[in-house]
Parts: sequence; C-alpha cells; structure tokens
Amino acid sequence: MRIDITGDAARFLPEAETFLRRDALRNTVIASSVVNQINGNFSGTRFLAVRDEDVVGLAQCTDDGRAYLGDLPAASIPSVVDTLVEHIENLRSVEGSSAEVDAFLDHWSAAHRGTHRLDYTARLYRLETLHAPEVPGVARQATANDVELCLAWFADFDREIGAVRALDEERALRLIGRGWWWLWEVDGAPRCFVARQTGVFGWARVGPVYTPAAWRGNGYASALTAAVSAAIRAEGADVCLFTDLDNPTSNKIYEGIGFRPVRDFLNYELSR
Repeated sequence: MRIDITGDAARFLPEAETFLRRDALRNTVIASSVVNQINGNFSGTRFLAVRDEDVVGLAQCTDDGRAYLGDLPAASIPSVVDTLVEHIENLRSVEGSSAEVDAFLDHWSAAHRGTHRLDYTARLYRLETLHAPEVPGVARQATANDVELCLAWFADFDREIGAVRALDEERALRLIGRGWWWLWEVDGAPRCFVARQTGVFGWARVGPVYTPAAWRGNGYASALTAAVSAAIRAEGADVCLFTDLDNPTSNKIYEGIGFRPVRDFLNYELSR
C-alpha cells in the first residue's frame, strides 16, 4: 500500500470517486469537502488516499490541523498518522469511527509521544420519513441583506461549540448566492438560522443549525431544519446531519422530524 496526500481537490476527486460512491453517506464529510474546495466555497484542506492499485481508504486534514478519518485499512493507519505528522505542522484533533480513531491514537502515542483527550462524540443521522412540525413563521432563503446577521449567528454557533472557523463576508455571500443559508422568520423577524452543504453523490448535509438563546424552545430549529430538508429532497437528494451526543435537545429535535441514527464518530484533541 502507498499513501498520497494532496491539496488539489480537482485531481483527487476522479481518483477517489469510486471509493467515495461505495458508501456515499459514510463519506459525506470528505466528499463535500472535496467538492467545496473545487467550487471555491472553502479552502485549506488536504486529502489523503491509501492505494493498493485502487483507492482503498481515505482521510483528510485541514491546514490548521483538524484530521478526519474515513474508512481505512487497519494496516495503513500508522502510515496515515506518519504522513499527517510529516505534512501538517500541528495536528490538533482527529475524528473518525472508533476502530480508526483507536488505532490512530495508539500510533500517535507510541511513535510521536502524543497525548489525546476526548472532546466530543458526534452522531450521523439520515432522514427517513419527514415530519414537518406546525410552528408559527415561515422559512426563506437568506439574501445578501442578511449577511451581517448570518455571520453573527454563525460566529455565535462556533463560540458555543468551541469551533474556530474563518468565514468572511465574501465567502458568506457566495454561500447565500447558492441558496445554502436559510432563516426562519416570525412576523418578518429572523429567529433561527440553518445552513446546508452541497449535494454530492446523492446526499446533502444539513448544518449548522442555530437559534439564539432568547428564542429557543419554540420549535423554530425543528421547523427550519424540516423545511431545508424538504428543499433538498425536492432536488432529488437524500438528507443527513451530525449532532453532538452531549446535547440531548438537538438529538430529540432531529429524531422528532424523522432523522434516524447511522453511526457515531469520536473527536479527540491532540497535543505533543
């Protein structure tokens, strides 16, 4: 087996497409990252392929050190860790299903004297039968006039979950122009924000979902998530999303509108 790593998403996609399509739901994070980078929506991610003639495993890592593991052959994981250490200046986290992450951490600790701490556990959901709740208000796509509000709420969401993302007005306007940012309005006033991701290989992911604290508990997030999911389905794609298992409210909301769990993913902070 050999391992290739590249920031050239346009070159990576045709080489990895067969593997990505094999389980498009499992591969939603890497697939959407590749397409977003090709389309200029986001940048700064490197893509890793494990090859045994054909591609047999995938991973990715942002330039600021956030690694995400797709399905990987067990024998390849030490070399995956070594490759990431070589090419990424400061690995700060790793996420993946338990088998891949456990093997990653074993080699990270033994070969690179690294330490780790569990940060959170995410659960991947897929939408089955959609149940749209009856909630006062209406869903609408955000417009350029909403960019300041959307950026503020996006930043508030990141602060609540401890994420660090660089999202400027130019990029926000590009995403709004694609119809990917939505608002729930009550009497003309925005109350909730939901984003969606690009559709890739028949799947589109919803998130983030954010309601300011003052307006929580009114069903706005449920209603807007259902509306955005219905719009995705109208395009002919299936819908998925991730939740934090430590947030029982969000898990209850999504299950209530028809999402069902698929797989859990562990996210660890890394240090050396």
